[in-house]
Order: sequence, then C-alpha cells, then structure tokens
Amino acid sequence: MNGTGELRRGQVLIVDDDQLIGNLISRWLVDEGYSCDRAMHAQDAWTLLKRNRYELATLDLRMPGLSGLELLKRIKHEYPDVAVLMLTGEGDTAAAIETLTSGAYGYLQKPVEREELVIQVINALKYRRLVIENRLYTESLAAKVREQTAIILAAHEETVHRLIRASLYRDEETGAHIRRVGEFSQLLALEAGWTVEAAELLRSAAPLHDVGKIGIPDAILRKPGKLNAEEMAIMRTHTTIGAKMLAGSKLSMLRMAEEIALNHHEQWNGCGYPQGLVAHEIPESARIVAVVDVYDALSHDRVYRPAMSENKVLTLLKDGHGRHFDPVLLDAFLTILPEIRAVDETVVENNDIASSDPTESLLCVRLR
Repeated sequence: MNGTGELRRGQVLIVDDDQLIGNLISRWLVDEGYSCDRAMHAQDAWTLLKRNRYELATLDLRMPGLSGLELLKRIKHEYPDVAVLMLTGEGDTAAAIETLTSGAYGYLQKPVEREELVIQVINALKYRRLVIENRLYTESLAAKVREQTAIILAAHEETVHRLIRASLYRDEETGAHIRRVGEFSQLLALEAGWTVEAAELLRSAAPLHDVGKIGIPDAILRKPGKLNAEEMAIMRTHTTIGAKMLAGSKLSMLRMAEEIALNHHEQWNGCGYPQGLVAHEIPESARIVAVVDVYDALSHDRVYRPAMSENKVLTLLKDGHGRHFDPVLLDAFLTILPEIRAVDETVVENNDIASSDPTESLLCVRLR
C-alpha cells in the first residue's frame, strides 16, 4: 500500500497536542501517499483550515483550549466537505456517540494501530467522495429542473400572449394595458402577503381576464356608444365564455386565469356579475385584478375618452372602497402607488398584444 512515487491521495490535517502521536500519524499517512500538515491545538488548526483545502482531518478529542469536539462542530459548519476522524485516549461511549452525531466519520481510541487508522482514512475519504458526488448530482438535477421549469413557464407565457393576441382583432385595448395589469397584479399580490411564486403566477394569469371577449359579437364589442340592456347582458357573458375557454387545464396558471376570467367583475358588496358573489366568496386573485384593471383603464387614453387625472382616478377608486373593491386590497394598492407609477412609466402603449376592456367597471365613464 506504500504510496511513494504515486500521486498524492489527499491532503490531511492532523491535530493533536501530543507531538509524538501527531508525528507518528503523519509519518504513517505520508507513507500511504497522503500529504499531511500538523497542528498542536485548535487555533493553529483553524488557521491552516483557512489557508488550505483539506479532504480529511484527524482531531484529538481532549486538547487544551478548544476541544476536539468543539473544533469538529466548527469544521462541519464552515467546511462541511472535510471528513473528520476523532482520536481519544479515553474509552468514553457517550463521547464517541456525540462525535459521530456531530459529523465525525469515525472514532478511534489511542493507542491507534497503523492498519486501523489507514482503513478508517480510506473509508472516510470514500464516504466523503460519495457525499460530494451525491450533492453535486442533486445540484445538477435541481439546475435541470429549474431550466425545465423556466422553459415550461415560457411556454405558458407564450400561450397567454397568443390567446391575448387573438383578442386584439376583436377589441380596442392596448398590449401595454395588458402588461401593466399583470405587473400591477403581481405588485399588489406581494403587498397582500402572497409568496413570490404565487405572485408571479398571478402576473402571468391576470392578462387573460377578458379573453372571453373573443366570443362577443363585433356589433356589441365595437359599438361606440352605450349598450342597451340586451347588449349589456350579452357583453357580460364574456366572463363565463372566458372561464369555459380556460376550464379543465392542469396548469396552475391557466386554472388561476379561469377563476380571474369568471370573477373579475364581481363586487365586494355582491352587486357584480356573473354570480353576485360577496366579499371573500370572490377569489382573491380576481379581487386583485379588479382593482388594478380599473386603475389602469381610467388612467390611460381610450378611443372613446381621454385619460383621467390620477386624482380623479383615485377618488373613484376610494368611492368603491368596501363596495366595489375589497377594502384591504384597495388600501394595499394605495400603499404601493409609487411602485405602480414606476411600472406605468416603463410600459409604453403598444398594440402588439391585446388586452382587456375594464371599462365595464362600475366606476368607468362609458357604460357598456
């Protein structure tokens, strides 16, 4: 097993306040092809650990100052890839158990036999290699999962954009409005306590809230004036049409889009449609979209009216506090107005993707 002339098998740190024992262990391991450094106590050992990359360390359990057990715990916290063998002159079963549960790969009682030491070192390094390989494999697998997830999410986004682009041929809204509704919804969801992942899902789903307008006749959808009662009834079916279009999907984003499409015209006081839901009966996703959709629609020019001033828009929103809108969500929206304005300034009007028509809102100027 003599490693003389062979490539170095590993770098080992030997920590023992007994110089004779430390030198003996070092000589044995050097003979086996290992490169060894010596330390008499924990402080010197820690200095060497910071300077060099060790595969394994042998520690004396009882040392002046910081004990071998305390040093072991520090090593496993700061340098988890260093395999550790604990050596002691005491046959203490409790100490042996504690060192092993603290991360040591093995426990040897002095006087140590050369053959036993070499076998323990070989086994510890083999186990260390397996642990590292398993971790690297897991990290690689996780990276592949993240990559595949990103691809899937991109596909979801494309699905959304294509569905919205289809509605571009039917409605007069702008692609910038759609993007802002998604971004605003994400910001409000985060302010309301949603997780980052859930808020991102909402950002992708919110733009589909009015996709059901694809099923509304042009004579009604593009009518320049006020809709009569019969036309309004047909217009309102865009909520159920959109929900049916999106129903049955196994994708979380499209399931959320379905609930938003169906419920974004429900009102906190139960006066909305299509089901007349009240307060928390309305899915929170739809309650969020209801707020941001109206805000954005009123804040920008439309073919049938100019944009309102922000003061007027905010006054109308506040008038709907606890009636049209969830009061808690509306308060949260007002809190993040600086962030909303920042997004609004970065998303310019663009008709490359279609969007919704939130002008059906209770608060909008033109009644459809």
